Amino acid sequence: MAMKPKFTGFNGLELAGVSETVGAETVTAILRDSNQDILFATGTTVPTDATTGYAKGCLFIDTDVATGTGSLYLNKGVNTACVFTLVTQA
Repeated sequence: MAMKPKFTGFNGLELAGVSETVGAETVTAILRDSNQDILFATGTTVPTDATTGYAKGCLFIDTDVATGTGSLYLNKGVNTACVFTLVTQA
């Protein structure tokens, strides 16, 4: 795998995450809370409603959407039953 260039001129932080299956979808879990619920994740399929393991307020980026299509989702459900909703501009 080719290495990306190093950050220059500013401090940067890169989080790689861990690929795992949560419910029916494979996602990259980037950040978890103290209960081990996912706070930030990416993947090609938005998590299915009622899946367990995503913290309330979790952000999910769908990396498989067309240009000009929204890709940021917010879990408005709870950690035992997620409900991801597309974040839109008001």
